[in-house]
Amino acid sequence: MSQFFIKNFYKQRADFAKEAAARDKVLSFPEGVIEQKDIRYLDDRIEAHRLDIFRPADRDGDTLPVIVNVHGGGLLLGSKEFNRFFCARLSALGFLVYSIEYRLVPDCEFYEQLSDFSDAMNFIKDRIVSDHGDPSRVYAVGDSGGACLLVYGTAAGNCPAVAKAAHITPSALKFRALGLISGMFYTTRFDKIGLFLPRYLYGKHYKKRAFAPYTNPDHADIAGSLPPCFLITSYRDHLRHYTINFEKALTRCHTPHELLDFPDDPRLTHAFCVFEPFMEESTDAITSMTQFLLKY
Repeated sequence: MSQFFIKNFYKQRADFAKEAAARDKVLSFPEGVIEQKDIRYLDDRIEAHRLDIFRPADRDGDTLPVIVNVHGGGLLLGSKEFNRFFCARLSALGFLVYSIEYRLVPDCEFYEQLSDFSDAMNFIKDRIVSDHGDPSRVYAVGDSGGACLLVYGTAAGNCPAVAKAAHITPSALKFRALGLISGMFYTTRFDKIGLFLPRYLYGKHYKKRAFAPYTNPDHADIAGSLPPCFLITSYRDHLRHYTINFEKALTRCHTPHELLDFPDDPRLTHAFCVFEPFMEESTDAITSMTQFLLKY
C-alpha cells in the first residue's frame, strides 16, 4: 500500500508541474520587478536548496521591508517557480522578496522540511542588509502546505520545546508578522489528508515520538508562539474549515490576527491569490495582507 501512495505522490507532482506550465504560458511577469533565480542557500548537491529574490527595479539602493515566501503544494508538490508571479506582485508593492524551495514528501519527512526552512532563513538573515533589506521589518507569507511549514518553522524559532521535539536547530531570523493563505494547518485529522499523509510527514510510528502533541497546531506552543497573523480563505476553498478552526486557536492563545474570508465565487478557490495573482480579488487580498504586515 505504501508504494501505491508513493507512486501516487510522484504522479500528482508530475501532473501539477504540467498544469503549472500551462498556466504560466498565459501569465505575464510584471514589468518593473527584478528577479534573481536559483541562488543556493546550502552548498550541497540537493536541487531543492535554492531560493529566488525579487526587488522593485525603481527602488535600487533603497532599504526595503522584507517578505519571505514559502510555496504551497501540500508539502509533497509545488515549487518556488509556481509562486514567482505572486512574489513579483508582492515585490511591486515595495518589498524585497525571498522565495524559498525545500525538499518534498516522500523524499523526506516534515522534520527535514523544517531543517530546510531554518537553513534558508539563516542564509537570508546573513544577507538581508547587503541586499538592501530592512532587518527590523521582516515578514513571511505561505500558502497551503507552505503556510503549515511556515507556522511550524516560526513556532520552532520562538518555542525551544517545539524545536527540541522536531530535533532541529531553528533559525534566529524573527518575523514581525505572518500572512497565511488557505493554510493546510491540520495534517492528522480523520479526513482525506489525515488518513494517509501523517506517516509520510512524521514517520510510521509518529504517535510515539516527542513531536506527536505538536502535530495538532492548536497546541499553545504552536498557535501561541506566533507573531500577528493575517489569514486568507474563501467560501470555495476546500480547506476553508482549517483556516476557520485555526483562527479560533489563535483567539484562544491571544495571538493577534485578522481573517479575510471571501464570499461564494467559483473563481475564488483554494489559494486563489497565488494561483491567479492578477485577478481583482487577488489584488484586494494581497494589498490587505501587506497592509496588515506593515502595521508590525
